[in-house]
Amino acid sequence: MSQEQRRRTSGGLPRFGKRPPQYNFILNPYVDARFTSCPKCNRKMGQRKVPLMIHVEPFFPLVLNKTCRYCSSCDLLIAHQDEIQDLLAKLFPDRPAKFSKKDFLPLGTLDRADWKQSQKTPIPVGDLQEYLHDFKKVLEIQSTGGWVREEKTEPRAKRE
Repeated sequence: MSQEQRRRTSGGLPRFGKRPPQYNFILNPYVDARFTSCPKCNRKMGQRKVPLMIHVEPFFPLVLNKTCRYCSSCDLLIAHQDEIQDLLAKLFPDRPAKFSKKDFLPLGTLDRADWKQSQKTPIPVGDLQEYLHDFKKVLEIQSTGGWVREEKTEPRAKRE
């Protein structure tokens, strides 16, 4: 098995970071959904502050120490898209247009110790791969559009 094949995620996509993948990840596009319970297992979600590496177009890697929703049972991390867009707008005030989902891409996380060290001595852009944990899986949330009637398991008896 080649080194490149070993560096592929379970979904078959090539990995960018060289550290082992961490977290299943969702970028939540809905402003009205804040996920106090896990969308996968329905358990109560906590919060976790993680150094989140984001690629900002055209070429600007950025690490934000971001508080995200976290489910320890599913190892699921949820970041809210609108919060990231607001932070990016503050960091790049000269940008003429508002940030959209196409303007940035969360790539993974860094270890807290590496992030703290980078605050003192910045990591060269070419070396960021050495410190990055890709996400295990990137999942999407889709709105169902309201209440959905449950199907009955028992068929009705025909009337004669």
